[in-house]
Amino acid sequence: MKTHAQAMERKESSLDTLRKCLEKSSIAILTDYRGPEKGLTVKQITTLRGKLRSVNGEYRVVKNTLTKRAAKELGFNGLDAFLEGPTAIAFGYQDPAAVSKALLDFTNEIKPSTLPTVKGAYMDGQVLTAAQIKALADLPSREQLMQQLLGLMLAPHRNLLGVINAPGRQVVTVVEAYRKKLEEGSAG
Repeated sequence: MKTHAQAMERKESSLDTLRKCLEKSSIAILTDYRGPEKGLTVKQITTLRGKLRSVNGEYRVVKNTLTKRAAKELGFNGLDAFLEGPTAIAFGYQDPAAVSKALLDFTNEIKPSTLPTVKGAYMDGQVLTAAQIKALADLPSREQLMQQLLGLMLAPHRNLLGVINAPGRQVVTVVEAYRKKLEEGSAG
């Protein structure tokens, strides 16, 4: 049987863990993992956790009262409206778009279920709606954006190199044409 002290110690430990997750996350997506009838299975939650781990995220079932307390302590305002009913949070520690995409892709994979249902999120001091999370998930990944940016940065250099090399190619073409003409003249 648990004593009151053990229960308080466990609650304080959970609060501390939740506080640390919120502090280091670039995004925290609050979800309903149970829904009105039947919730996610342990196997589905394990699969989701694996997908989120691959994009440097994690999925935690949380107590609403502890989440409200941790959010208030950290100055994360506006989350109380989402902390009703069963709640789990997808924390993203690097790329918010990748975590959003992984979460929504998982939801689409387990149809006809619509779980986990996105309630809202907190990112960079802003509360986001489910629609904004969907828009974020539709963005290219951080790596894709970096590749596109690098391509844009290198394009002018490639074009300049082509312009610089063009006169040399033209001279070679003229010399080659002259050589062929001389060969044809001497052959005939």
